[in-house]
Amino acid sequence: MVRILLAGMVLLVAGVLVYEHAHRISESDVRAHYQAQLEATRRFDSDALCATMAKDFRLQGVSYVAGTHTRQDTHRDEACSQLRDGLAALQAASDQTGGLLALDIAHEITRIELAPGGRRAMVETTSTAKIGGRLLSRTRFKGHLSRAFWQVRDHGGDAQNWLYVP
Repeated sequence: MVRILLAGMVLLVAGVLVYEHAHRISESDVRAHYQAQLEATRRFDSDALCATMAKDFRLQGVSYVAGTHTRQDTHRDEACSQLRDGLAALQAASDQTGGLLALDIAHEITRIELAPGGRRAMVETTSTAKIGGRLLSRTRFKGHLSRAFWQVRDHGGDAQNWLYVP
């Protein structure tokens, strides 16, 4: 009886430790997440990008184009739909030109702030998108990530996007 009780306690402690480790996010998790996002974007893989969005994903953004600005408040389903449409259009342009109009995306993580307890991370990034060597857009983003069962989840955030139209 004592052995069963001790084995149960060991399993309980091990389960709690595994659960805690699976839900803590680190700076290396954040960097790996953004690298995977960048690679998925370069592959035009909207499914991979949408899969990381949490159910409570919300993106609040302001886009600046030719001296005007528009505000958007986008939730997960709408963001995925826009992402799929945008990447499909960019992939079609790349395919039709034999890769001459390929999307060139670069990002820089400017700040990572882990919440006490390590369950969430606030991340600030700056990214640029170029097509054919011409700057298409620049985005500043401040978002929130978490980790659940070893998978990083994107909860959205605030973005400012400048579109450059020739």
